[in-house]
Amino acid sequence: MKYEKPGIKQLAEMTIVGFRVQCKGSHYIHEIPKASAELDRRKNEIGHLVSPLEQFGAFVVDEETAEEEGYWVGFPVHTLEKIPEGMVSLTIPAQTYASLPIAGNNEQIVPAYEFLQQWMEKHDYPRLLNKWHLEKYTKWDSADYVEVDLLDTTENKH
Repeated sequence: MKYEKPGIKQLAEMTIVGFRVQCKGSHYIHEIPKASAELDRRKNEIGHLVSPLEQFGAFVVDEETAEEEGYWVGFPVHTLEKIPEGMVSLTIPAQTYASLPIAGNNEQIVPAYEFLQQWMEKHDYPRLLNKWHLEKYTKWDSADYVEVDLLDTTENKH
């Protein structure tokens, strides 16, 4: 797969409302799309959506606590009010990310991360494994074709 050139992005603090997925590592590739589809079906229950066209995934690579284990999939909200039944909220602090947009089968995500991480190493952007990493989806209705911006947390060098 040919990739666009990675870049660096700053994102402001964000609160997402959605589902937390917890399973064995090899099952995430199947469980995350299920949670994403259920979230899409129930998005009208979430108040104060920033955009119904952007779903975010969030995870910590090197979890330090049980509260950080798993993968969150959610929609960003302007204001957090009532959380719909069965859903959770997560606030991600403002952070700097190495970014790589990709489009294709969700099985392309792992090799794309490898490409992004090689670029980060080459350009002296350290991966911050104990911070929240994001995946910004703009197309997610089929695991066979997703559009996602991989956002690997790093340091702001400026």
